[in-house]
Amino acid sequence: MRFSVVIPVYNSHHSIEEVVLRIIKTLESLDQTFEIILVDDLSKDNSLEKLKELNERDSRVHVIALQENHGQQGAIKIGMGASKGSFIITMDDDLEHQPEDLPLLISEINKGYDVVYGIPENKKYPFYRKLGSKLVDVFFTVGLNKPRNIKIGSYRMINRKTVDRILSDHTPFVYLTAITLKFTKNIGNVSVQHVERKYGKSNYNFVKLAKLFMKLFFYYRIAGKSKGLSSELT
Repeated sequence: MRFSVVIPVYNSHHSIEEVVLRIIKTLESLDQTFEIILVDDLSKDNSLEKLKELNERDSRVHVIALQENHGQQGAIKIGMGASKGSFIITMDDDLEHQPEDLPLLISEINKGYDVVYGIPENKKYPFYRKLGSKLVDVFFTVGLNKPRNIKIGSYRMINRKTVDRILSDHTPFVYLTAITLKFTKNIGNVSVQHVERKYGKSNYNFVKLAKLFMKLFFYYRIAGKSKGLSSELT
């Protein structure tokens, strides 16, 4: 298996079929073996039924139905645990990430990177979300030694070795980029398209972004430092 595409799904019955069909068309055009792992994060609409339909139509589409909500990051990590590909791709379920840009990520990771992030051009996000993303970027740069010239996002490709290391991490609060930075700084960027979602709206707001930042600081800075000090003492 060459590629595993992992998509966390939450209330996206309007968009997920188009996402999957466009991924299939793109990867088939590259003549690559692949699987698509759809992780339903306890959707409240009929997303799960739609996922099951896609699985019945194409055996390369696998469905994981979570019995409790794990959040986007936790759902992706669970999907990674079920993946078999040499490279794992993560992308959103809302059509903001364009499947047709997958060849750009593939070309970049073939240069020898462990991880490649697809960075959208001209992101049309609200001010508070841009500010939150900026603060998170500063935290990763200053607190976790992310290379300053590297940007991060949820559209990414990771090699198998790095994914296995991510899966070995048991930090209670899952944030994949924070975990990734523990194991590698060999990271690349490539510019991709950004298209506003056709359906629904983002679940993020200022309060959620503030909570995210505080959790990142506690689990990956304070608790991480304490764990390192404890290890040194023992």
